[in-house]
Amino acid sequence: MEKTSKVTSCQANGSWTGNYGTMYKFELAFENGDTGEYSSKSAEQQKFVLGQEATYTMDTSNPKYPKIKPVFSNNGGFKGGGYKSDPNREMRIVKQSSLKVAADLCVANDKADLNSVFIVAEKIVEWVMQNPKESTPPAPVAKPKAKKSSMDDIVNFAEQSGQTAFPSQDDDLPF
Repeated sequence: MEKTSKVTSCQANGSWTGNYGTMYKFELAFENGDTGEYSSKSAEQQKFVLGQEATYTMDTSNPKYPKIKPVFSNNGGFKGGGYKSDPNREMRIVKQSSLKVAADLCVANDKADLNSVFIVAEKIVEWVMQNPKESTPPAPVAKPKAKKSSMDDIVNFAEQSGQTAFPSQDDDLPF
């Protein structure tokens, strides 16, 4: 159960070594009459400051030696790292996956230029990000007739990407 009271006494009472390294013991007393032991990683603990109000819980499973633990609030107290939500994260994920689908679709339809890929990707992103009640599936795409690859297609593709279709075999690589 959480309690809040003013610290009336905070006395260092030695140290001990545990799983988390050296811990420093403090005997605490509060204005409401609660007393107990608090263990801190810091010899200069700032969780229970003499004369200041503190929110804490008490573990009385061993009534002879009650343990006191601070309560960390969202508006102060513990300021740790952790996950920070990013409002643009979902959009970036949708854009990334849409770009992959658009590239595959454009290659399959022989429209592998970058501009076509971006146009198709934007259409996919728009469709995915619509409110489901408003969304309408895109019109079916006719499957292109299979065409035989030719050497000219390979050479043109290589030239568009800044490569050569058939690099020289001057090197000593086995492949």
